[in-house]
Parts: sequence; C-alpha cells; structure tokens
Amino acid sequence: MKKTSEEIRSGYSQRLILPEEVGDDQIVFYTKSGMNVATWYERVVIGDRGPYIEFCGEMLTKHGIYVPIDQEWRLHNENCQYVEWRTRDQSKVKIYNQKRRVAYADYQVGMWYISPFDLTSDLYPVLISELEK
Repeated sequence: MKKTSEEIRSGYSQRLILPEEVGDDQIVFYTKSGMNVATWYERVVIGDRGPYIEFCGEMLTKHGIYVPIDQEWRLHNENCQYVEWRTRDQSKVKIYNQKRRVAYADYQVGMWYISPFDLTSDLYPVLISELEK
C-alpha cells in the first residue's frame, strides 16, 4: 500500500539526526569527499520527496559550486522550479536554488537546498540514518 504524505514525512523525521530547527551551535557542512559547502543552516524541510537542509545564499561556499552546462537553461527560464548547481569536488553534490513554490514541500523562493544524505558536518558525522534492512 502506498504511504501518505504524512507517513513519508514522519518516517524521515524519525531518522533525522541533524536538528530540524537551528540551535545555538554553528555547524559546518562538508561533502562526503571533504569540501566545505556551507556554514550554518536555516532549517530542515521534509517533503514528500524527502528531507532537505535549507540555506540562505550567504551560508554557502559559492566558489565551490557551479551550474552544469546542461542545466544553464534553468537560470533564465521562469517556468522551472529551481536552478540546479553542483559542488566542484568529486562528490558533485546537487544543490537546488528554489525559484518557485511547490505543492510537495515548504521550499522558499530564493533559498538553497541540499539533501542531508549527501553531506556530513563537524558536529554530526551522519545527518540522517539509513533505512534499517
């Protein structure tokens, strides 16, 4: 049987190790290959497609990311929901810069999102636990 949105979101929330809301500790985020990608975060958004860490642009290490050539069309297309960026290291972590609101999650226009499955941090080596088999 297909899970409801609430069941999906609850399952991710239970596995999340990184606090959904920012605390007092400054956290530095890294790709799995060790590149510093961001310092601090706003919150964790859990939608139907999983959890994403929300950052404002000032928190990201901008010199370490780029828009792939095949995604450059998104920069000037008003109809797309986000612009896809990638980290410049071997991890090539996908970073979303939200352009439009969506129905399946509370993403905010202008904010940046990265999956906690793709990152680690100085305070939390694992940000979200894997599913138990």
